[in-house]
Amino acid sequence: MMKKLGSVPFLNSKPLTYLFDKGDYSNYQTKYMFPSALLDSLISGETFLSLLSIVDHLSDSQTVSLDNYCISSVGKVDSVILVANCDIMNLERVFLDSRSKSANILYKVIQENFINKEIQYSSLTPDSTSSYPQNTGQVIIGDLALELTSQRPSGLKIYDLSEIWYKETLLPFTFATFNYYVEKPNSKVIDLLDESYSEGADSVDDIIKDFLTNSNFRIERNLAETYLKERIVYKLSKKHIEGIELFRKLSEKFAKWKKRSFNNNL
Repeated sequence: MMKKLGSVPFLNSKPLTYLFDKGDYSNYQTKYMFPSALLDSLISGETFLSLLSIVDHLSDSQTVSLDNYCISSVGKVDSVILVANCDIMNLERVFLDSRSKSANILYKVIQENFINKEIQYSSLTPDSTSSYPQNTGQVIIGDLALELTSQRPSGLKIYDLSEIWYKETLLPFTFATFNYYVEKPNSKVIDLLDESYSEGADSVDDIIKDFLTNSNFRIERNLAETYLKERIVYKLSKKHIEGIELFRKLSEKFAKWKKRSFNNNL
């Protein structure tokens, strides 16, 4: 039976799932979904292992994260942004990205803990042609965020949420980790993940070339190269765990966490 590895349809995941994406493993295939849908796929058994957002990890008591790989950043990331038609301090309403949970709560953490100003929130699926009322912004993730960062549309300011987080905390922000539900993958699967990432890390130039050839997003090559080679961090560390714990603590006021810590280790 074919086993499905849950992942996101974004450039940042490609080095992790490189060999799964290529079909090198006959009994495994990658199942792409937006981050907001991956937890349900894991619970239902549609996927046996999924690249869950850190919010989904903390929200479910039975999800368990592997302790090796992640999608994270230490400072600027370029793919998790707030676009606004005014200074961030003057915002009155922010549209949250309906495809993401972690980015939305990260913005709320920044807004309510570091900016300390009440604003209104709505939800909206972002589009490159979206226009916004005065003093409004939107959280945007993924390859569309990379396009906006690359193209710098006239009249919009771009704020990098991971960069703001790092300046305030001096800690990495972890967007996602590989999670299983109740049943731990065997050592063979872990070996396949290791092999896939090793090959993917060595094939970044090919990944970027293929992505730019087949994608409809207008992203400059040098930004894509900087993104995969410098911005995204794929190895989980003790500092990452510290960042996750601080994020959990700062977001408790507007999130109902089922875990008391990452993997309930405390």
